[in-house]
Amino acid sequence: MTQRPLLTLVATFFTLGSVQATLAEENSPANQALASYHHVLLERYPDVEHISTGALVGLSEKSVVLFDVRNQAEFKISHLASATRVSPSISPQSFLKSFGGELEGKTVVFYCSVGERSSKLAQALLDMDDPIPFDVVNLEGGIFQWHNENRPVIDAGGTTQSIHPFNRSWGRLLERREHIQER
Repeated sequence: MTQRPLLTLVATFFTLGSVQATLAEENSPANQALASYHHVLLERYPDVEHISTGALVGLSEKSVVLFDVRNQAEFKISHLASATRVSPSISPQSFLKSFGGELEGKTVVFYCSVGERSSKLAQALLDMDDPIPFDVVNLEGGIFQWHNENRPVIDAGGTTQSIHPFNRSWGRLLERREHIQER
C-alpha cells in the first residue's frame, strides 16, 4: 500500500496539535499503560500505520470509513458514530468481498478496544498479494483512548457515556471506570 502524502501530512499536523490537548491526561496510569501497549502493537504489526484520535477528528467524514473490530456485545454498549462493526475473526478476503467495492480511494480506519484486534485485521489486509485500493490505518489507543479523552460514543439510543471493558484486566485502561458496562 502506498500512503497518500496528504493523509500523512494531515495526520502529523493533527497528532502534534493533539499532544497539548492530552498532555494532562498522559500521566494517568491508564493512559501510560495504553501508550506502552501501543509500542507493543507497533512492533507486532510493523506495516500498520496509526492515527491519533485528534488526527481522526480532523479528517473529512467523506474520506473516512470507520470499522469497529469488536464483538457484538462490545459494539452494542457503545461505538464511534458512523462505525460499521465487523467480526474480529473476519478474513481479509471476506472483508474485501463485503466492503471493498465501496472503499476505493477512502481511508479505512479500524479500531477495537486498544488496537490489537484492529491492527491484526489491518495487517492481514496489507499482507494480501493484491494491493488494496484504499488506505488502511488503525486508531491509536482504540475506543479506550477515545473514551479516555471524553470524546463522544453512541449506542442504539444515541450518545452515551458507557463503555465495554472487554474484560476486567483491559478495563483498567479506562479512565472513567464509573461508565464501564458489560451488558
